Amino acid sequence: MPPTMDISVIIVGGGPVGLTAAHAFSKLGIDFALLERRDIIAEDVGASIVLWPHGIRIMAQLGLLDQLLSIGTELMSGTFQTVNGKAFLRTSSPQLCKTKIHTSKTVTSISSVPGGGIKVLCLDGTSYTGSFTLGADGIHSVSTPKNLCLQVLANEKSNVQFCFLYQLLLPDNSPSKKFTQSDIEAIISRPDVSSRPLGGSGLTVKDAWRLKSKCGITPLEEGILKPEWHFGNQMVLVGDAAHKVTPTIGQGLNMGLLDVVSLANQVSEFVGSAGSSREKVLGGLDGAFRRYRAERLESVEKDYKRSGVVTRLTCWREWRFKLFDRVVMPIPGVDVLLVNKVNSPIMARGLVFRGIRVEREPFEGRVKWKEKMPLLDKTAHDEERKESGG
Repeated sequence: MPPTMDISVIIVGGGPVGLTAAHAFSKLGIDFALLERRDIIAEDVGASIVLWPHGIRIMAQLGLLDQLLSIGTELMSGTFQTVNGKAFLRTSSPQLCKTKIHTSKTVTSISSVPGGGIKVLCLDGTSYTGSFTLGADGIHSVSTPKNLCLQVLANEKSNVQFCFLYQLLLPDNSPSKKFTQSDIEAIISRPDVSSRPLGGSGLTVKDAWRLKSKCGITPLEEGILKPEWHFGNQMVLVGDAAHKVTPTIGQGLNMGLLDVVSLANQVSEFVGSAGSSREKVLGGLDGAFRRYRAERLESVEKDYKRSGVVTRLTCWREWRFKLFDRVVMPIPGVDVLLVNKVNSPIMARGLVFRGIRVEREPFEGRVKWKEKMPLLDKTAHDEERKESGG
């Protein structure tokens, strides 16, 4: 077990990024309380969660890989179609302490307290104090109809398929519209939508709608918070709260996980070097927050750009995007070239928790990781297993 550090974190948001942060801080000996405004943690919302290799590696380091694999499925193929349904591109590719997780907690204010630290007040009148607040509550943190395109993702070993319909709209900086079920049905009932075929399946969008298990609609927002991702020593943001990307290539969660890794490394290393002085710890947290953003910013900007470009390719925002999507991408071997020359080097630079040791590197392949996981000392590991009866 890691030594307990004299610091505590109030995590606002119980989504995948917030929960990962809770796991990480727990492993590093940092106390936490997690506040989620919904009544339950594991609410079935959204279309899917995509984990890339560096994201799965983070789950493995936290000891969550087996549980993840038991509920997840491998993405076996993806198909992009034209407006008339012609497929032009196919691609292949431990429990937390529940007493520290609090649901139905809508945060209303965050304020400083005498002597350092913060106080978080919730709508129901409860309050929580800690060293700082971590905002993992998404893009709205407290802290002309044409160019339609279908994307179908499937696992050939299961009966589940995800169908995404993109529509290009004019840029809009106004607050996000809240869509209702009637809005979705109005779109599906449009002849130019309902009659669209789904590749070679023989089904149309209308057929798939009748067979659906769930559906949803959302505006694709994007942006990077500037100039900072933190506010003094009291609050720091991760994931969508700091940067929002379009979901076409499934990078959002992975970016949030890397944020958690970087932030956890910076905070735990700073606290460990600051000694026993609580005043020194609380007064220097902003330096750790700045180092976290400095470490992540270049990678975030690249992922933001890649996600936006692929989404614009999908919607044919400009003629050059349409040309590349229809002519270049279907050329045999182009998708493999992009994986080898673009995606793999990005994945290889994935971060790991420097303070969480593992028995062995869980994944090794042709492309080597730039940063190695810290390994357990064999003697200490053997003694630990004997003590636990393992």
